[in-house]
Amino acid sequence: MSYYDSSDNKIRRKKISSSNSNKIQNKENIINYENKQENIINYENKQETSRINRKEIDENFELEKEIFYNKRDKKRQIRYHIIRKCLTILLMLTFVGSIFASLLVAVSVKGVPDVTKDLIYNSYVSQNIVPIDEIPDDLKYAIVATEDKRFYKHKGVDSRSLARSVVNNILSESTQGGSTIDMQVSKNLLTSEERTMKRKIRDMYNAMKMNKIMTKDEILGAYLNNIYFGKASYGVADAAKTYFGKDVRDLNLGECAMLAGITNNPAKYMQHDEAKRRQKVVLKHMYDQGYITYDEYRAAVKHPTPFKSEIE
Repeated sequence: MSYYDSSDNKIRRKKISSSNSNKIQNKENIINYENKQENIINYENKQETSRINRKEIDENFELEKEIFYNKRDKKRQIRYHIIRKCLTILLMLTFVGSIFASLLVAVSVKGVPDVTKDLIYNSYVSQNIVPIDEIPDDLKYAIVATEDKRFYKHKGVDSRSLARSVVNNILSESTQGGSTIDMQVSKNLLTSEERTMKRKIRDMYNAMKMNKIMTKDEILGAYLNNIYFGKASYGVADAAKTYFGKDVRDLNLGECAMLAGITNNPAKYMQHDEAKRRQKVVLKHMYDQGYITYDEYRAAVKHPTPFKSEIE
């Protein structure tokens, strides 16, 4: 029997083999353990790194937020100071302006006679007076719709119309007046035609006084009986005779609208072709403001409405 085949040798080889296997297994276990430990350490390191990064991000975010709010607060403070300064300046200008305006009004109305009905009636230009209730409604509506559409709503001075005229005169080359019918009565009967601030203030003052002692129809009657229509005609009675050879009470819608249009610029609209063009504008105002129907508007526009001079 050979040495390698002996029983003792076989047992010894088995033990060696088993021992080698155990050693290998132990090594693998150690390696696995070390790998696990390394993974754990790596994981913990990653977690720690992540926590540090989040902390840095949070700190950066808080810093940026603080910077943002600081900038916003500074802008607000600057804006607040600018607004406060502007308001202060505005209040000062308003205060100074009110004082100046008060002085200007006081100087302008100094010596102005007390407005009464007798003062107005005694100042009439025309001798041919028509009572307001005998003047056709179409003529009254035509004048109001064209000259002062808020006539029955304001108390002599229309702040909207004044503001609109100021803006228009500043922003455009055309001029626009802000006078109400009440103010025009004052200009025609109580003050003058001069273009001054003093006269304008007096007209406003007189217009407000008129509204305290007269009805709107009485004021409108004073206007219609004295307004200039061209061709030496003052008041609606003379104008009706001059242009249409009629009593004012007999005027139709087209004729009323044409007379109302002439008052805007008598030198221009006393010519029939110009008066006809202006009449269409007046009729459109009347229709837009609900004084006439569409059928009435169309019929009056189509009718030639000749002047007396055109017929003769």
